[in-house]
Amino acid sequence: MAYKKKNGLRIVFIFSALFLLAGFFIISPSHGEEKTINARKLFEYHCAKCHGLTGEANKRGKALKAPDFRDPNWQNSRTDEEILHTITHGKNKMPKWNEKLTPEEIEALAKYVRKLTKKQR
Repeated sequence: MAYKKKNGLRIVFIFSALFLLAGFFIISPSHGEEKTINARKLFEYHCAKCHGLTGEANKRGKALKAPDFRDPNWQNSRTDEEILHTITHGKNKMPKWNEKLTPEEIEALAKYVRKLTKKQR
């Protein structure tokens, strides 16, 4: 009889643990969503000072000849590797970010820049 109680408790414990783990994965955001949110925040904090919130260079950015990331011609003329390299090592008056941001943050920013294309009408 005591053996059946132990087995019953083990089964209850195992199912409880599985239920809790399943709930954790259902409630937590997916990894891709998290990067998008973090990339937007990183862009707003580090990049928008010159590139503007929408990717269109603001007054300061235009004075520094920052590109309009929303321009399809600009987007089509750059590879992902070029964007990563520019964010990492800087270019012209743009600072290098490899000493302040992790490689994962830089990659997330590069992907975010790709999403800033002007919406088609």
